[in-house]
Amino acid sequence: MTTPTIKFSKLPGVLSFTRRINVTDCLFFSGMPDGSLKPLLVTRSGLRGTQNINKKATGDRQEVSNIQLTDSAKTDVEAASLVVQMGIGFYALQNGLNSCALSKTDDESLLGQFKASFNGFLERSAGATGISAGLQEVANRYARNIANGRWLWRNRQYAQTVSVTVQCGDDIMTFDALKTPLNRFDNYTADELKLGGYIASCLAGQAQHKLTVGAILNFGEGMNGSMEVYPSQNYLGGDKPKGFARSLYAVGESFLTPATDLMALQSSRIVGQAALRDTKVANALRTMDTWYPDFESHGLPISVEPCGANLDAQKMFRGNKESSFTFMRQLNATDVNSGEGMFMIASLIRGGVYSEGGDK
Repeated sequence: MTTPTIKFSKLPGVLSFTRRINVTDCLFFSGMPDGSLKPLLVTRSGLRGTQNINKKATGDRQEVSNIQLTDSAKTDVEAASLVVQMGIGFYALQNGLNSCALSKTDDESLLGQFKASFNGFLERSAGATGISAGLQEVANRYARNIANGRWLWRNRQYAQTVSVTVQCGDDIMTFDALKTPLNRFDNYTADELKLGGYIASCLAGQAQHKLTVGAILNFGEGMNGSMEVYPSQNYLGGDKPKGFARSLYAVGESFLTPATDLMALQSSRIVGQAALRDTKVANALRTMDTWYPDFESHGLPISVEPCGANLDAQKMFRGNKESSFTFMRQLNATDVNSGEGMFMIASLIRGGVYSEGGDK
């Protein structure tokens, strides 16, 4: 019996999905010449810079000096490389539905119909017939974004060589990140396909692999020791103190004790171990959306977001008709191997709130 096609006029009033990927913070280390690792620290110090602001001066003259406190992160003076490490776990899609309930105005039939539509989509993605081509492609794209080091952000741009190693159980895969495409998802190597297979089996609920990922970055002869590197920046908002230029993300013990007298004043103080925030890394790993309508003209993959929000372009690349909110209403009618289907698989991995109140 053929399942009837259902396109819902609205989604349940309470609807959310738990993300199917967990990423740890990426910790920074100085790779020492003897092979040991030394935690790379964020330090806070004061400096006197110059004013360079593209605006009209207020008053008779513009202030020339720029006195500020700022955080920085640099490799050890004797470092041979920068080493960045993290862990990744992928989880079964069928366990992702976190909450699904009716609002006061919802028809009672909506709940059962939506769950049937959702479960049918999952069954076609990775059910009795095995892992679909669409789910496998999404997993392969995750594998490529791990292998190419996109998650290293600006650090990747300054490196002369980047070696990414992924360990899954006893299996170890090594990738030359700078030779792995950033903006294409085709011609996968044997190790990318192997890694994609591990990821797909987790998403299908067939396995529970955990990935240990590390990158070794070399900045070139003479550039590894005391080289500035780039952990995540913190957003301070309107509470940012006057004269404070930049706050960097750091984990672990902090030694930011206030100076009580001049003899206790330090020229620089340790904030903690430098790290890339897990959310920033996850954003890079899901930068695989080439299914949005303007891809041919824009030419770059964007992060999987419900409305295609992209900070670099300051643009929403997915209108209402192409958003995951709209596609969620028609899972029953979606080919899991189509662009729409793969986008929705990636959206379920991302997770999010899809609750919809009122009549639509």
